[in-house]
Amino acid sequence: MLKQQINNPGPGQADKALTDRTQLSVEIAEISEIAEMLFGKIEDRMKALVGVEQRLDSKIALLEELIQRLEKAAQSYGSGGDKQYRDITELSARGLKIDDIAGLLDIPRGEVELILRLRK
Repeated sequence: MLKQQINNPGPGQADKALTDRTQLSVEIAEISEIAEMLFGKIEDRMKALVGVEQRLDSKIALLEELIQRLEKAAQSYGSGGDKQYRDITELSARGLKIDDIAGLLDIPRGEVELILRLRK
């Protein structure tokens, strides 16, 4: 009987089916518009994320370069810094004043003071 109604709709059913199809088409069009809008927003967010990722990559590269430079500086200071530390403490133990030590070793007075304070 359902097949008969679909194949041979009555006068009211044909109008209802046409109305239902029209309403369904309108709803599909609205859904398509919403989907396009959402996809546009998603695309904008993805572009923004790509920009953020690029900035992060450049900052990471800069940090890696700074770390390498710091490690090199630490190595060079470590080789000469230990001797300098020993020289400062030895000269101070011999009774030399901070200004004299700084002049002899050709290093800033504040650095000599710092090393001597750290020793205490």
